[in-house]
Order: sequence, then C-alpha cells, then structure tokens
Amino acid sequence: MPDVLTPDELREAYEERVRRLTETVESRERWLSILSAVAVRTHACEDTREILDIAISEILARFGLKAAWVFMGSLEDKRLHFAASQGVSKGYLETVEREGLEDCLCPEVFWTGHRMEARNTTQCPRMPTIVEGLTIPVAHACIPLRFEGQARGVLNLAARPGERFGDDDLRFLEILGHQICVAIERSRHLKAERQRNEEARAMAAINKAIGGSLDPRAVLAAVGRSAREILEADRVQVFLGADPAHLVVAHLSGLPHPELVEGQTLDLVASGSTAQRWALEARSVLQVDDWLNDERVNSALARRWAIAAGIVLPLIARDRTLGLLILTRQVPRPWTAEQLDVAESLAAQASVALENARLYEEAQQAIEELQSAQARLLQNQKMAVLGTFASGLAHEVRNPLNSMGLQLSILERRIKRLEGSVGAELRDLCDIIRSEISRLDGLVGDFLLFSSTNRLQHGNGSLDDIADEVLRLLGPEAEQADVVLTRAYLPGPRLPLVPLDAERMKQVVINLVRNALEAVGPQGQVTVETGLAEGRARLVVRDDGPGLPPGIDVFQLFVTTKPRGTGLGLSIAQQIVSDHGGAVTVDSEPGRGAIFTISLPVHAAGREGGS
Repeated sequence: MPDVLTPDELREAYEERVRRLTETVESRERWLSILSAVAVRTHACEDTREILDIAISEILARFGLKAAWVFMGSLEDKRLHFAASQGVSKGYLETVEREGLEDCLCPEVFWTGHRMEARNTTQCPRMPTIVEGLTIPVAHACIPLRFEGQARGVLNLAARPGERFGDDDLRFLEILGHQICVAIERSRHLKAERQRNEEARAMAAINKAIGGSLDPRAVLAAVGRSAREILEADRVQVFLGADPAHLVVAHLSGLPHPELVEGQTLDLVASGSTAQRWALEARSVLQVDDWLNDERVNSALARRWAIAAGIVLPLIARDRTLGLLILTRQVPRPWTAEQLDVAESLAAQASVALENARLYEEAQQAIEELQSAQARLLQNQKMAVLGTFASGLAHEVRNPLNSMGLQLSILERRIKRLEGSVGAELRDLCDIIRSEISRLDGLVGDFLLFSSTNRLQHGNGSLDDIADEVLRLLGPEAEQADVVLTRAYLPGPRLPLVPLDAERMKQVVINLVRNALEAVGPQGQVTVETGLAEGRARLVVRDDGPGLPPGIDVFQLFVTTKPRGTGLGLSIAQQIVSDHGGAVTVDSEPGRGAIFTISLPVHAAGREGGS
C-alpha cells in the first residue's frame, strides 16, 4: 500500500510546485520583457553597435549581471574583433586588440556555431582578466550569433559568482541571440535600401545637372555634393588636365583643403603626389583604405593634407584623359565594393559632362568666330564700297567748298569797310557761313578717311605714349570745359611695344576722349587707362557722363547721340582698330557713364612703353 502523505506534506509539495511554477512564470516574463524591450528599441536602428549595446544593457539589467561582450568577424578573414562590451576590463580589450583571441573558447563557438554551455574559469584561461573587479572565478556563457545561416559572432555573458547558467537560460539566450541577428540583418537591409535610394536620387540629380546645364562648374558641384552625402567623403577634389606636371584645381568641396584653392595650377610631380600621378598616368582607379600605411602613397603628403583614406579616379571620355576625381576621408576606413561602384559611376558621369561641355564650348567658339568673321567681312565690304563712294564724293564736294571759302574771304574784306548795324549784321552772317563751310569740310575729311583706313603704316608703338600725348593735346580743351582729365594704369605688368600705326591709333584715342569730354559736361571726369590684361594690350576711356541710350549701336554708320554729329567718328575708329587685328567695345548704363575699351594683340615685345 503506497505511502499516504500527511496534510502537511501535501501542503509543502503543493507550495513547492507553486514556487517552481512561479519562478518559471517570472523567468518567462523576464525573458519576454527582454525580447520585447530589445525588439522595440532596435526597431529603427541602422547601426550594428547600437543594436548590440541595447541588447547587452537589457540583458545585464534584467538578469542582474555585470559583464557582457560580443565578438564579431567574417568567415573569410578568420578573425574576431570586439563589437560591443559592458563591464569588461580595459586591459583585456587592449590585449585582444593587440594579440587576438588565442587560447579562447569564443573562436570554437564562432567556427562551429554550436551552443557552448556555461564554463567556469578553468575552461577559459583569460576569464580572470576579462571582468572588471573580478576576485573569484565565475562561469560565462558563449552564444553564437548567426547571420544568414552562418556563425558570424559570439555573445558572452559572465554569470554571478558561484552560479552557472541553466539550460533554460541558455535556450533563451539562443533565442535572444537569434533576435539580435534578425535586428542586425534588418538594419543592414534598411541601410542598404536607404543607400540605394540615396544613390538613385544622387544619380538622378547628376543626370539632371548634366542634361540641364553645360556649365562644368554646376556639374562638378553636383558630383561633389553627391560624393559627400552618399560615400561619406570628407573632401572632394577635381583636377583637370592630362599632364601630371600641369593640372588645374577645378573643384574643391567638403572640409577646407589645407593648401589647395580652386583655380590654381598643381604639379603632381613637384608635390610628390605619387598616388594621384599613378592614377592619372595609368588611367586606373586607386583605392586606399589606410593612406598613412600604404606604400603606394606619399605618407608625408597624406599627413600634410590630412588624408587617411581615399579613392582616386581618372576622368576619361572619348579615350581622352580629362583629369582626376579624388575622394578622401580624415580617418582610415575601408571603402566598400558598393561605394567604389558608386564612385566610378560619379567619375563616369563627370567625364561625360566635362566632355559635353568642352564640345559645346568649342562649337560655340566656332560659331562666334564664324559670326565675327562674317561681320568683319560685311563691314569691310560696306566700308570698301562706302570708301570708294566717299572718295569720289569728297573730291567733288571739296572743290566747291574751297571756292566758296575764297569768295567768302573776299566778301568779308569788303564788309569790314561798312559801318553801322548793316555791317555788323553782314559780318554775323559771314561767321555763320564760315562755320558751316568748316563743318562741311570736316565732314568731307571724315568721308575721305573711309578710303584710307586700311592703309596702315605698321611699326612698333606704345599705347602708353599715345595716351600721354592725347592727354597733352586735349588737356586745354578739358580745362576750358571744366572737366577733370586724368591718367591711370590697369593692374598688372606694364605694356610692351605693340605693332600699330601710331598716327591712326592716336586719331582713334582722340575721338574717344573728345567724345567723353563732350558727354560729361562741366564738373565731369574722364579717365584714360592703359595696361596688359589677358595677354592683350588695353586702352580704356571712362567717363561719368549720362551714358548711352539702351539698345543703340554707336559703331554703326550714321548713328550718333550728338545733336550735330555725323555718326562717322566711331565707325571709323572701329575700322581702324579692326585693321590692327583688335577690337573696340563699349559698356554703358544710362546715368552711369560709358567705358570704351580698345584691345590689341601683342605679337612682339621691344622695350617697355612710355610713362
């Protein structure tokens, strides 16, 4: 007959069972709370370290433990490294970083992916040095972290002194490890998707920049912006040119460069830029994850330019080397294969844009040169026809004018004998006739110039000397008109001698300065400047007068702003300057004066010009 339990024994058995069930329920509730907290807190995380820190802090807080650490690595390089930790001694972290995980249980879990039960310190040679403040041996659990079916990490938990992890705890930790892996994989997918979306938007922006603008600066700015945002580059640099000894710094963005500025010329040979020079000459991409410790690069220059990692990409289009696209970081960090693909796409887009811009610029230049040649041809034809006509007309008109002048002189002598109001009135009429004859004679002289503007007497002359002489000649006129006439020089080097007909060019300058004196009126100011600009000799006449009416071309024949002007002076001036191979232009705004600029080619240099 079986033993019959007494009421006290039944009560004790019942209470024991209730206690165990309560502990089980509490344990399950704790597990669920940990799983829930980790799930909620890691839902929107994209950073692996952040996910691991969250999981470790929840485990330690809810289990009442003090130390946990995670190793991660890849099966390809067979190496584990610290991914996260809490309560681990600094000395142990430094030792693992320096010596690796020799004589440790974690690699076994990593390679096999099997669960390892809690072990005591005798089975982990380094355990006494791992946990901060550890005075007695403790056990710890090793839980594999599997990503996409492969073991890629190990979660370690140090037990409380004198305790071990039970089987139920280890099974839960495996479940938690699985959740951690799912969260990390989800974060990687989210990050990859976001990266792809950003890349797509960046490529769309670059395509829009290329399609909407043929300005290389706009395209390079779009490339630099995309490289910084997508590839996490600290600096973006674009050098243009195919000669490593003569490149132009076309674009800089991101952190300020310690030495380079846009527009300067860079010699890769002289600066010792071995990596950039190799990429340019070999026309190959160079990826460097640690610029300071890579024998292919100049480490001294890397320190000076604050480069720790970089990608150097040649810009090539239509088999022409256009330059380099350089992406750099200030800290050494590996470039992923995806980032390298994006960088190469950016370089390809930039190359196409630069080549399109070059072709467009060449086409525009060719069109402008053709239009300019056509305009010069039409002008020359017009001037030739008008010159022939003007020559004949001028001779036919000047003879009667001379006769009229002689007869007027005789009439003036006879009128001098008359006295009274009749004589005075006749003398006034003679003055008017004499003035009109002089005006007609000047007009005839202008017409005669059309037949002789292309007959230049070339020699080496100085625009400085011409300007000084014109100011001496017209100084009295300016003083009489109460106008300030000043001399100035453009910034830069002094003018050399240039091939010109000094007398004809002086005629042009006199015309421009006299027009300016008449335009400004009393208390006005006229300045004559000379100098060398963009490789051409320049003479500039500035005034602070009322300016020219909008839409008027003062160089056209018979176009004038003067009440009694003929509209021939500036046309003649333009023809003379054009026959010298130069150009004369005007820049004016109503109410803000006018600026006439003569630009002549510099073909030879003798002595420097005059004062």
